[in-house]
Amino acid sequence: MRFELHGYDLDNLIKKLYLKKVTLYNLIKHTNEHLSFEIDDKDEKKVKRYIANFKVNRSLSKIKRIPKVIATNVGILLGVFIGIIFAIFVSNYTWQIRIYGTIELNEADIVQVLKDNGISTGKINLTSSEEIENILLNNYDRIAQVSVIKQGTAIIINLSEKLVYTETEYEPITAKFNGLVTDVNIITGTSNVKVGDYVNIGDVLVLPFNINSNGERVSVEPLAEIKGQIFIINKIELKRTEYILKRTGKSIKTYKYKLFDLNLFSGKSKNSFALFETVSYNENISRLIPFSREVSVYYELSPVEIVHNFESEKEELMTKSKEGAYELLPQYEHLIDEKTVVSVFEDSMCATTTITVEGIIND
Repeated sequence: MRFELHGYDLDNLIKKLYLKKVTLYNLIKHTNEHLSFEIDDKDEKKVKRYIANFKVNRSLSKIKRIPKVIATNVGILLGVFIGIIFAIFVSNYTWQIRIYGTIELNEADIVQVLKDNGISTGKINLTSSEEIENILLNNYDRIAQVSVIKQGTAIIINLSEKLVYTETEYEPITAKFNGLVTDVNIITGTSNVKVGDYVNIGDVLVLPFNINSNGERVSVEPLAEIKGQIFIINKIELKRTEYILKRTGKSIKTYKYKLFDLNLFSGKSKNSFALFETVSYNENISRLIPFSREVSVYYELSPVEIVHNFESEKEELMTKSKEGAYELLPQYEHLIDEKTVVSVFEDSMCATTTITVEGIIND
């Protein structure tokens, strides 16, 4: 900001500006009544206020003060800036989608599924690798595992397919528990697991076909016994503060009168409770004719705050967690390990019981 001032007592004005810590650039005193200088834009209001106090005539004109280093190298700096922006812009583009590990799945179909979800070549793809993995798993039940890596401008997809079979009148044998396979005994069917595999509930263990000498699949009812280490986890949480509803002692009864199955009229009482529970029953009014009434009793409820003492209730919570875990157990050959851990937080306490047994996973 440049100022051209014409007036009197300009020296006193300069002193005032210095005292107010206004930095003056290119200060030129042309005459006692003529002065020019430049200031930073942030000091404009401050300077204008003091100019007004001194009642001087002024002509103002804004100029852009560019440092010499920037001014002399503006072309280079502009080129570097554009280069950085271009590099960032191009690096976010996807130019290749490479897929490995397909057997029966069609790569073109996978590319189309990705395109339908906004991921394709020749455009910016900000979708994370994890999100791309979830898209594929949600669209293909036959993908057992998938990993996605973004390498430069390429998306690299590595996947493995589940062993599939043609649907027959027989169902495959599946895992009823989470566990580690320790023994595979197949009578009929084709094994889909091996010793050392970790399986989750619902995973296919034995497929309902055999493969003959010609390599053809022959449908059979699968019979097998898959043993393993079965893992059962049961978790119970107790909040430090909770609210339960209790009856206040107040109640209201309403009536509906019936003759045979015909509704006649209702009693005048109305339920006005905000929180309530209802108990209903029928009363016969006459033994000679089917005249009865339906009675509804509304019991008022009120929330009651309960503050638990974690120290005194810890053992009870552990017992409940352990009992719940044993209820989830199948028939087993022997117990391998049992452990209950209690975690205490500011507003809750959690008991987690883990039991490992040797048993039949497909039982």
